[in-house]
Amino acid sequence: MTSKSFSSKGLLWDTMRRNLWALVLSGVGFFLSLLLPVMMQVQTTLANRADWLKNLSQAQVDQNWQISMDTLAELLGSGNIFVKAALVVMAVVSGVALFAYLHARQKVDFYHSLPISRTRLFANNFLTGICCTFSTYLIVYALTIACTCALGCGEAVRWNEIGGTLLCSVIVFLLLYALTVLTTVVCGNTIITLLLLAWVFFSPMLVYMLKNGVMNHFYTTYVANGSMTGIWGSAFVLSPLLNFFRLHGVTLRTYDAVTGLPETSSALGLLIGYLIAAVVVTALALFLFRIRKSERAGTALAFIPAKLPVKVYMCLVMGVAFGIVFQVIAGSFWFWPGLVIGTVLFHWIIEIIYAFDFHAIFHKPLHLLIILAVLVAGMLCMKFDVTGYDTWLPDCDKLTAVDLTTSGQGQALTDPDNIDAVYRLAEIGCETTQAVEDGTASDRNCFSLSLAFQQGSRVDMRSYTMPSTAEVNALLMQIRQTAEYKQAKLPLFSFAAEDTGSGQAVLEFTDAAGAYMGDVRNDPDTVAALLDTMREETLAQSGSAVPLVRVELRYEDTETGSMRYYGAAYVTRAMPQSLALVEQITGRQAKTVPADLFQSIDISYSVYDGALDNVSVTDPADIQALLENAVVSDYMDLYNSIYSISQFDYGVLMEPRTFVSFSGTLTTNVTVNLNYPVGLLPVDVLEKYLPENADLWQQESGQGTSAAPATEAAS
Repeated sequence: MTSKSFSSKGLLWDTMRRNLWALVLSGVGFFLSLLLPVMMQVQTTLANRADWLKNLSQAQVDQNWQISMDTLAELLGSGNIFVKAALVVMAVVSGVALFAYLHARQKVDFYHSLPISRTRLFANNFLTGICCTFSTYLIVYALTIACTCALGCGEAVRWNEIGGTLLCSVIVFLLLYALTVLTTVVCGNTIITLLLLAWVFFSPMLVYMLKNGVMNHFYTTYVANGSMTGIWGSAFVLSPLLNFFRLHGVTLRTYDAVTGLPETSSALGLLIGYLIAAVVVTALALFLFRIRKSERAGTALAFIPAKLPVKVYMCLVMGVAFGIVFQVIAGSFWFWPGLVIGTVLFHWIIEIIYAFDFHAIFHKPLHLLIILAVLVAGMLCMKFDVTGYDTWLPDCDKLTAVDLTTSGQGQALTDPDNIDAVYRLAEIGCETTQAVEDGTASDRNCFSLSLAFQQGSRVDMRSYTMPSTAEVNALLMQIRQTAEYKQAKLPLFSFAAEDTGSGQAVLEFTDAAGAYMGDVRNDPDTVAALLDTMREETLAQSGSAVPLVRVELRYEDTETGSMRYYGAAYVTRAMPQSLALVEQITGRQAKTVPADLFQSIDISYSVYDGALDNVSVTDPADIQALLENAVVSDYMDLYNSIYSISQFDYGVLMEPRTFVSFSGTLTTNVTVNLNYPVGLLPVDVLEKYLPENADLWQQESGQGTSAAPATEAAS
């Protein structure tokens, strides 16, 4: 007959009673991280509200109150990083403490002599850690919500966010807890458990980062895969502990690397993956717990066959890490000494830990030699590109999408003509990159271009050294003049007249003379009408045109006053309907800087031998000719962009300013920078003032004025 103490329910309750410290620790932790901060915020909000009612209008009171409720809702939901930290601490402490008896021989003999199966003993200890944590967590959570509502701040209690927070917390806790238990079972010493647990939590992300570093070191065309892959391409996903602090319930909030704008997507798939991983890890921990030999208590690792794989993994990772660190500090040559030093050092450390004896430093020399040989051989294979990574080209017939950017902005390009054009760019780039690396060609007049290739679900990216030839420029212009590219990449096509949140769409206008023309806000119909007209004329426009108005696109939150910038769009001379609509909305005429304001225009240039020089133009007729199609970059925020493939390409492509640049001094002694749309460079004036050996882009590339794309007629 089984004693009541050894029944499933009685054993669990008895174990929890003998581990009251866990209940107390979790209770104190959640009180300090949840109940106390929320009550402090509630008290502050109520005290401030009394002052608001005395000194502010009702509208301002309501606005400040809503801001406070949003802050309070963050503390009650997934925005509370203190609660997440408490859950992580409880996962580690409970997982180690409840199975730490495995590390002491006397305790192992006692527990394993009890009339209970290994499976029930594992389940009992495993469930004890979960119950000790979540019993207090749920009680404190419920008490916090009740107090918040009782004090009149019930608006901050948003049940959908709270539900998502609980689901996320449970799943991530279970995974971290299961990993902790598995590590505790595998090890025979508590200190070693904590050290190995740090590897379990953080080394996958470290490996991901080292992989990027090594490939960037050895492969000329390597670029981190960031386009067409979605937000789960981050290394954080490989570390549930770190990713926990990026999760907001069942959503994952990130920020665009270029614009800084928030991005939100569903994390349900990720959480399901974490849950499956938790189940698998728990099953593995149970299996190892059942076959674990009691006499292994007190050793570094309880499973002898695991020693070599763990050592090899750590030595390989730390060898590469030391190599990259040495390279960053002292240069490429030191990558190899760092590789050897890191591998040898960690081999010594691990052998000392395994044996608990400093004399073990010279144990297993054959292992060390083999690990070093494998690591060095692998690095040499990458150095000499045995796999052909840098010369790889996709199968053009199997390409389903391509992209010109690494920022991930907008959609990929699927039009067959764009795919063919990008593939041709890849062929040119691959050939040029190899020629430059081999020393058979110079990188003079070259630029860097990243291309993405999608074949089904697989995405590959390469960064090429691209020559600025007529063919390359024509291909880039061909792609960027297509309707697909404009609709996928330009902010003009992604900006909406109405915000889905509490914001209002705002368009702010600045003319080519730098004068503020006004703005339009809180008028979705007018905004929509102007956006539709600009989109229609932008799609119809081919070739280059001089921009006359810069339209800043942003949302202003009517409640918080915060702003989100989405970039800019431009109204050019080739967009008469849009220009008329802007002037009608603002009541002002768009102007350009008159030529009589310029005292002189300086042309800076380089010659073939690399020398720099400049010439000053003071003739009024030549100044007029230089300004005819010029853009004052300081006013319009437009600089060289034909090679700048990014989301800040607003649809007005500017000539590169690598070899020749312009600046003009106004009558107010203010100097401004000038730039030109592609194909509108005043070559006749340049030929008049610059020597024959001036290193002009058009002359060097063989493009000349005849190869420029279709342009507008000067007006």
